[in-house]
Amino acid sequence: MSSSARSVAIIGAGYIGTPIARALLNTTQHPKVIVLTRHDSTGKSLPDDLSSIPIIPVDYSDVAAVTKVFKDHSVDVVVSTLPMAGLKAQYSLADAAKASGTVKLFVPSEWGLPSEGAKARGTSDLFAEKDELVEYLKSIQLPFTRVYTGFFIGALPFIAGVVLSGKVSVVGKGDTPFTAVSEADIGAQFAFVTGFVAHVLTSLPLDSPHLVNNSLRLEGDRLTFQDLARIYEKPIHLLAEGELAPGRNKDESQFMTALQAEAEAGRASTGFSRVTWKDEGSAGSTNGLWEGHVWDKVKKID
Repeated sequence: MSSSARSVAIIGAGYIGTPIARALLNTTQHPKVIVLTRHDSTGKSLPDDLSSIPIIPVDYSDVAAVTKVFKDHSVDVVVSTLPMAGLKAQYSLADAAKASGTVKLFVPSEWGLPSEGAKARGTSDLFAEKDELVEYLKSIQLPFTRVYTGFFIGALPFIAGVVLSGKVSVVGKGDTPFTAVSEADIGAQFAFVTGFVAHVLTSLPLDSPHLVNNSLRLEGDRLTFQDLARIYEKPIHLLAEGELAPGRNKDESQFMTALQAEAEAGRASTGFSRVTWKDEGSAGSTNGLWEGHVWDKVKKID
């Protein structure tokens, strides 16, 4: 099958799904792209430049209905961009992908820090939830590709608390390196630059060992929260023990604090392994799949 004939279904049309759709549409291979949204989503639309992409509302839990969508559109690749609250829906989506007979690759919703090995450690958290899904994909023999990005560069001002406090709030010392990747590198499209996900899903054979049951570990920049303060030219606020990072509410503060704690412990590098519980030095090891691309770095903000 030629790459130009590929059909990609993106699950969700949000912060990650929409730019990936744009990147796919702008590749030279011009794959067919559809976007699936929840059947109860009302008034959901894509930006004007993506108006050619069909939006298909469907009940994610209705395996038969989703299977029909995948079959009707001869979907080859399913890319899930579901948020944390919707991760459980990926099980029925995976069942539909398997039942369709057309889907050759399932990209689960990772888009963050490495999760593999979390289930085996017996933890009960977001990483274990993501890892458990991949174990399920293995059990139904549905090929998958994980994409680890570290922190999004665009989210760093929020994670560091700069947006709300004007300072870089730091859990611990803030001197442990973490991975950051630009949203543009992951899936957006500026000028003639297409995103990594779109590039590998349209340029590589879908049975490539780079993709099948593999983890793609990206790294655009590698820095610390201390570095971030220097780049942003903002003062540092070392959080006292028990103090939460700035957030719009308690839940957000707890989440931002947890992300910073992961970074402080070295687990926000895409080279970190939850199997060996150490950084294996593999951050950015798959950047080369996008040959010649210059990855964005963290820049000063206003």
